[in-house]
Amino acid sequence: MKTKITYLFLILPFLTFAQGPWEFNTASNSEGWTVSQGSAGAAGTLSATGTAIEYTTITGSSATSRNPTFTKTSANIDANANNQIEVRIKNGSAASYLRLTTTIGTVLNTYNSVITTADADYRIYTFTLTSAGTVSALSLEFKLNDGTASGNNYVPQTAPSTVGTVISIDYIRPKNFVAPIQNTYNFDSTTEGFTTLTRATAVQATESSRGTLMVNCNAVSVNNGKVSLSPIVFRVEGTNRYAHITLKNTSNNTLFQLNGKVASVLTAFNPVQNYTISDANYKTYDFDLTTWDSGSQFPELNFGVKTTWLATATYAIGAIVISGNTYCKNISGANSVSPAVPHTDTTNWVLCDVTGAVAPAAGAILGGALNINPLTNSVYVDSIVFDNVVPLALGTADFGNTKNTISLYPNPAKEVLNISSYNNITKIEVYDMQGRNVVSNNNSSNVNIGALGKGAYIVKVVQENGNIVAKQFIKE
Repeated sequence: MKTKITYLFLILPFLTFAQGPWEFNTASNSEGWTVSQGSAGAAGTLSATGTAIEYTTITGSSATSRNPTFTKTSANIDANANNQIEVRIKNGSAASYLRLTTTIGTVLNTYNSVITTADADYRIYTFTLTSAGTVSALSLEFKLNDGTASGNNYVPQTAPSTVGTVISIDYIRPKNFVAPIQNTYNFDSTTEGFTTLTRATAVQATESSRGTLMVNCNAVSVNNGKVSLSPIVFRVEGTNRYAHITLKNTSNNTLFQLNGKVASVLTAFNPVQNYTISDANYKTYDFDLTTWDSGSQFPELNFGVKTTWLATATYAIGAIVISGNTYCKNISGANSVSPAVPHTDTTNWVLCDVTGAVAPAAGAILGGALNINPLTNSVYVDSIVFDNVVPLALGTADFGNTKNTISLYPNPAKEVLNISSYNNITKIEVYDMQGRNVVSNNNSSNVNIGALGKGAYIVKVVQENGNIVAKQFIKE
C-alpha cells in the first residue's frame, strides 16, 4: 500500500484536472484570473470581494488601455462534456460587446455577445462552444458593438470617459447544454432562434398575411450579411440532407446561400434554383446538404451580391465586375494575380458604381453593390424545412411514364392543393415529413390543406390505372 501511495504522489504533479466553475466566493482570491488592457497588457486593479471579482478601468490611449480582458491561462475545460460557458456580469463600463475566446491546442475560437452598459445589477450571458477538445485558456474581452463579428475597440478615456468604472463578474461556469431539435421553422410569431446576426437584422414580421423572418443587411461591407440559428435555442439534426426555404426577395441582392458544417468547417451551399431578385411572389429554394456533417447543425443564412469576377478571365480596360459586394472597373487591361481580388487590387482595378463612374460618385465604395435599404428591400423568409425529401430539381419523384405524372398548383399552396393528372384520380393522401397521413380525399382532383401547419409535405396520388405518383409541395 505504501508503494502505491508513493507512486500516486509522484504522478500527481503531471496530471491535469478540469477546472471551473469559478464562483469567486472567497475574499482576496481571484482563482487565477488576471485582467489587462491594451496591446501591452497594462494591468489595472483587480480585486476579489468574496462575492465577485471586480476590475476598475484605467486611463490611457487605445494602445495602452483598450478592451479590458479577463484571462484564465489554465482553464482546462473539457469542451466535450461542457459545451457552454455561462457568465454573470455587472458591466458598469461603456463596453457593449463581450468576446469570449477559447484556446484548444493552438486554435483560437471566438464567441460574441452584445451586452448592456452601465449596469445597476448583474446579467447572465451564455456562450455555446462549437469546437471539441480541452480548452487550455479562456478569456473575456470587453469591446464595442459596431455591427461586425469582431466588434470595435473600447477605450475608457474616449469621450464620454468611462475611466474608473467597474466591471464585476459574479461567476464563470462551464456547463453542458443540448438545444432541442427543430427541423421546421415557420416564423408565425417569433424569429424561432434565428437571432445570431452579422451585419444584418432579422425580425418577425407579417408580409402578405404571412408570418415571416424579415432580413436586411444593415452595413455596406465587402462581407455578406448573415443570420444564423442560435445554438442556445434550437439545433437542426444533421441527418437531414435537404433544405427547402420559401422566401420573397424584394432586394437586388443576387447571392443567397445556406452555410453549415462540413468536416467541422463552415461551408456554403448554393440554392439549386437561381436566386431571383425583386420578387412579387414567394419562391421555394432547395439545398443539397448531403455532404454536411451528421449531428447538430446551426444553419446560417448568407446574403450578398454574387461575384462576377473570374480569376481565369481576360478583361479589357473599362470592364466592370463585382468583387466582394463591390463594383470594380479595370484600368490596366490585366487581371488580378492570386491572392489579389479586384476590390483590393489598386493596380489593375478601381472602385466604381454600377455605371462605371469612379469615386466620389455615389456607390463607388466598398460594398456599394449591396442593396441594403431596410424599408423597401427586405428578404422575407416564410419557412425553412430540413428533411430527407429529394427536391424535384435534383431528380423527379414521379413514378411511371409521362402519362402517369402529375402537376401541382399552386405550390406553395395555402387552402387547396389542385392536382392535374392525365389519368383519373381515385385517391389523394397527404403525408407530413414524419410519414404520417394527415389529409385524404377520394375521387377528386384537389385536397383541402387549410388545417395543416406551414412546411413541406408529400402528396401521394393513386390513379385509376393503379399507378401511384408522389410529389412534394409546400404549405404556406
